[in-house]
Amino acid sequence: MNRFIEKVFGYKGYKILTPLIDLVIIYGAIILSFDFFKDSLDSFSENWFAFVAISPYIGIAYLIISHVFELDKPKDFTFWGIGYTVILAIITLLLAIMAISFLAREFAFPRSILLASSAIQAILITLWHLFASKMYFRVNKGKSVLVIGYAKSQALAFKLLESRGMWSRIKHVCAPAHPHVYDFIKECDVTFITEDIEESYKQDIILFCVENNYTLFYQPKNSEILQFNANFHQIDDSPVMDVRTLGISPSSETVKRIVDVFFAILGIVIFFIPAVIIYLVLKIGGGTAFYVQERVTRDNRIFKIYKFRTMIENAEAISGPILAQDVDKRITKIGRILRTTRLDEVPQLFNILIGDMSVVGPRPERPFFVEQFSKEIPEYNLRHRVKAGLTGIAQVQGKYNTTVLDKLKYDLLYINGYSLALDFKLIMQTLNILLRKSSTEGVKGVLELEEEVENLTRR
Repeated sequence: MNRFIEKVFGYKGYKILTPLIDLVIIYGAIILSFDFFKDSLDSFSENWFAFVAISPYIGIAYLIISHVFELDKPKDFTFWGIGYTVILAIITLLLAIMAISFLAREFAFPRSILLASSAIQAILITLWHLFASKMYFRVNKGKSVLVIGYAKSQALAFKLLESRGMWSRIKHVCAPAHPHVYDFIKECDVTFITEDIEESYKQDIILFCVENNYTLFYQPKNSEILQFNANFHQIDDSPVMDVRTLGISPSSETVKRIVDVFFAILGIVIFFIPAVIIYLVLKIGGGTAFYVQERVTRDNRIFKIYKFRTMIENAEAISGPILAQDVDKRITKIGRILRTTRLDEVPQLFNILIGDMSVVGPRPERPFFVEQFSKEIPEYNLRHRVKAGLTGIAQVQGKYNTTVLDKLKYDLLYINGYSLALDFKLIMQTLNILLRKSSTEGVKGVLELEEEVENLTRR
């Protein structure tokens, strides 16, 4: 029985089972709603056949939407956390079904059925995903972990412990030259390699894991990210790979700009009244409502970014430029609410409209820090191959204490793998980042975790 549960809720089983059960709930809720409203519908048969006609497209639409909101991945969230994500997906599906009905000219699909089934779907899919996620982590959390590296090994081990996820049971942390490193690999279920080990050690460990079917993850270097998506060519009888030019093609730039203008106008219309209210509240509270700051965008061009003020007036007059902290006494009470809800970013819609920024792209940094980071990280300026963005992969996948280096890796991954579909996915996923802070708080204190990592380290 335990073996069956492990197989069903393992990584592959989860990826197959969850969307299948989701689809059963999606269609089951619609059928149940039809049964409930059958006596009140004007033309049941016409309404029913309208649903049957578009039913295949409903399933396809949901699979796409669930992938965009990452419902096909386990989430270590609370009931409300998972529920929030599911509700966003169901609302999107509701709009998609209405659009499909219009395009297919199946106007007989009743709105009452849509609304009732959406409510049932949201509740049942939330309960199902809460159960499935708990089972997934229960099955996979017992896997033992080895971290191999030098200085970066303890930082990675700390993150794994802090995450409390399926790879938080760390058994060893060691250097690649440790005499028992291969014994540790055999002993552990999963091995992680940090980016600071020598290439010779790295290749030996990778070859050993591949030959013996051991699970291995490694931190990519910036130079390796630039090689992703390389194309295969043949020169006579020799295979070669060409490294793609880092950037976005002119045709994609044009389409991206059209999308930016559309979403900027849409955002301004939607947030106009909330923005006016925020402006009045900030002005009544005293001081300026807007905060203007120089930032860097494409081709290292400096522009002025607009935000609602969230800190006290002249916050950096004494301290000078410093990066935002998770706990920052300079932030006002109203400012904390604006930052939590991301409403302080609304004025940047005008930056997008006039062409300084894009909806999706690397977050713009101040010239002071760009100069500093460029000296420390040679590849840092590559992020300026595209326009700065309102949101990006680093904002969706990262968190408040993600390092500059890791954020840069996300930015390079975005630029190197750019597609319009990726932009739309990140725009939708940005709605979910409101949950990220609460979901990544560790139970243990920082000092306790650091001591645990230190005890695990094998010199």
